[in-house]
Amino acid sequence: MVTFPPEKAPKPGLNIYGFASVKPYKLAIAAEELDVPYNYVHVDMGADEHQSEWYTSINPNGRVPALVHVKEDGTSVSVFESGACLLYIAAEFDKEYKISYPFGTPEYWKQVSWASTVSNRPCRHEASISPFVGGDRLTIADIAIFIFAYSARWCGVNIDEFSNVKAWCDKLLQRPGFQRGLEVPKPYAFHDEAVSNSDAQEFYIRMRKLGSRAIKAATDKWHGDMVPVPSDHANY
Repeated sequence: MVTFPPEKAPKPGLNIYGFASVKPYKLAIAAEELDVPYNYVHVDMGADEHQSEWYTSINPNGRVPALVHVKEDGTSVSVFESGACLLYIAAEFDKEYKISYPFGTPEYWKQVSWASTVSNRPCRHEASISPFVGGDRLTIADIAIFIFAYSARWCGVNIDEFSNVKAWCDKLLQRPGFQRGLEVPKPYAFHDEAVSNSDAQEFYIRMRKLGSRAIKAATDKWHGDMVPVPSDHANY
C-alpha cells in the first residue's frame, strides 16, 4: 500500500496532478470549461516528486499531468498522459457534450484524431482548424492543441504567419474557462508574449538547461549498448 504525503493524497472528486509546465494546463482548462470542481496537486519536479513511489503509483511513467478521480462510492480511477486525461474528463463529466461529441460518432473520432496529433500539425494544416479543430464547436481537440499554438514562439514558430491559427487561438483566449485554466497553478509562462520579454530571458534559459539535463539523464540511464547517432546530445 503506497503512502501519500498528506497534502498530496487524492481528495473526493477530481484531482489534477501537475506542474507549471505546458501539458498540465490542458486539464485545468477542460475542468474550468465544464465548471467541474477539482483539487490541483502540485508535483514538485525540482524535488523529484515525479519519481517518488506515491506519484508513480498514479503515473508509472513519472510524468505530468495525471489525474485521480475519487468517486462518491469511494472507488477511484487513475489516468495519466494528457490526451487520456482529457478523454476521461470528457467521458465522466461532459454529459451535455460541451467540449466533446458522443462516443462512436464520426465527430467523436475526428476529435480523438486531432487530440492525438503531434503538436506541430496545426500550423501545417491551418485551414482545418477554422472555426474549430474537431468540428463546428469547441472540443477537447481544441484544448489539446491550443496550448502548443499559444506557445509557438517557444518552439521557434511565428503564429502571425498563420492567420487562421492566430484567429482561432485568439478566439479561445477570450473564453473565461481558458482564461481561468491558464492561471492554474500559476499564470502560464510559455506563451508568445512572455517568452519574447527581453527582461525575462534568464528564466527561459534556465528552463532550457534543465530540460537538456533531464534529456541527458534519461539518455544516460537507458542508453545501454545502443550506437549513438550524430544528433545525440546536440543540445546539451
